Amino acid sequence: MKTDRALEEIKSRTDIVEFISDYVALKKSGQNYKGLCPFHSEKTPSFMVSQSKQIFHCFGCGAGGDVVAFLMKQENLSFGEALRYLAKKTGIVLSDHQSGRYVSDKRDSILKINEEALHYFKNNLQASGPALDYLKKRDISDESIDRFHIGYATGQRDGLLTHLKKKGHADSVLIKTGLFAEDSGGLRDMFRRRIIFPIFNVKNDAIAFGGRVMDDALPKYINSPETDVFKKSETLFAINLAKEDIRKKGDAIIVEGYLDALVCHQFGFANTVAPLGTALTSRQLQKIKLLARNVVLVFDSDEAGISAARRSLGVICDTGFTAKVLLLPGGEDPDSFLRKSGPAPFKKLLADAVSSVEFLYKTAKGDRTERVREVLAVIVSAKDLILADAMLGELADRSRINESVLRNELDKMRSKSSQRASGLSGKAREVSNREEYLLLSAVIAFPERAEAVLSRISINDLKENTVRSIFNKIKACKDALTVDSILACADEAELSLITELSIRPGFDPEHIGQNIDDCLMTMRKKGFEERKRLAEISGDVLLLDSLLKEKRKLMKG
Repeated sequence: MKTDRALEEIKSRTDIVEFISDYVALKKSGQNYKGLCPFHSEKTPSFMVSQSKQIFHCFGCGAGGDVVAFLMKQENLSFGEALRYLAKKTGIVLSDHQSGRYVSDKRDSILKINEEALHYFKNNLQASGPALDYLKKRDISDESIDRFHIGYATGQRDGLLTHLKKKGHADSVLIKTGLFAEDSGGLRDMFRRRIIFPIFNVKNDAIAFGGRVMDDALPKYINSPETDVFKKSETLFAINLAKEDIRKKGDAIIVEGYLDALVCHQFGFANTVAPLGTALTSRQLQKIKLLARNVVLVFDSDEAGISAARRSLGVICDTGFTAKVLLLPGGEDPDSFLRKSGPAPFKKLLADAVSSVEFLYKTAKGDRTERVREVLAVIVSAKDLILADAMLGELADRSRINESVLRNELDKMRSKSSQRASGLSGKAREVSNREEYLLLSAVIAFPERAEAVLSRISINDLKENTVRSIFNKIKACKDALTVDSILACADEAELSLITELSIRPGFDPEHIGQNIDDCLMTMRKKGFEERKRLAEISGDVLLLDSLLKEKRKLMKG
């Protein structure tokens, strides 16, 4: 089976609505399905899936494409990886040539180099007495060292670089891994004199590294920069080890640092993950949402810890989680508390963790009214209305303000939020050259009309850059034109516009011929007015006379 035919067969066997429903709660909306976009935070559903056309589009962030594009974006996969996954799911066997043809060489090279770097760091650790002593002083067990693949970067300027070059890797590839920096002396190792914590994705690929100093030097932690395989805002430390326990227990413990997460696992709390030194993001929470809908934040009780927890609760509530908060006593963090007190007291503290409403109300500043408004500002972001209602009831009990009063205030806040959101519009609506978008929409909906439309326009005269670019691609493949063939050669901006127009064409399909004629007439009139304006500016009397005759013909036409 040829590769193009294999891709076509894979897509024909995959119901995009059924597939995306594993990630997004979809509800029927007319001929399409609607849900909350998994690629950005939103309160009102703007993510649409067309079963008949087998495409998706978000009218909020513009993401769009077919089932392959969705899987690539959702799981941060290359085209080849997504293709192989869907082939396996649909029972289609790809030849080695087909399977490998689309694989991102850059991505696979980075993963391979990361794996080799991981073993290099691990070997360094076993040969370093000071590094092993440091881990022993931190009560890190041999089992945890093995399970988390902890390593060590020596003080050499280019130890890892030299090691990987001996394995045949070129500088041009190595620099893309994020493991090296460049200065006046050329490439050098990024990680030196640090304990190394590999960072894995859910599939257990080493996608990046974190390094911690063993003394008081700053910065205490550094992470790999973002690469083709690593996006910090989408990654959680220890998610590869925690995923099964999160699924079994129905909740996730979220801590602040690598060692906090590692020690929690070591003491039996294997449903623990940590963001990578940044504020918690909706994309990180989406990884957990596939496994559970409850989280417990375990942060330090100092001012920084309280502020971090408050910030996190906003995005947690927005993503649809039920959350509790545990602030450890006496300036402790999970690492120090567990090593001093053991698992039993920590387990009791987890059981006594306070709700998000109680935490927000207690830690807010100001009088009762100001504190209530702060909590309402978080509740209004909740997409889950049942969760929001429960939070509102708890706030009424805690603040001793009548629930109906709070509900009225919440409705006002939602109304303001909705008005702000309704100001957004798609690229194809309310634009100065709307007729160009409608004409493109007509060709996408009725590919058989492409040749007739192309014969009546000059593509180079089109005003909208994305529309012009898509029409050029349509012209190039007009003999075998389908939505799939256009999607296959579209860039991100074009992909977004094509899927938007496919789901919301903007015209009545029963009068497609008249719609096309109207668009072409509007374009001709606009072209005339533009030439007339230029002629008036230049004072060209002959051209103005010629244009007047042309206008009479237009009016008759």
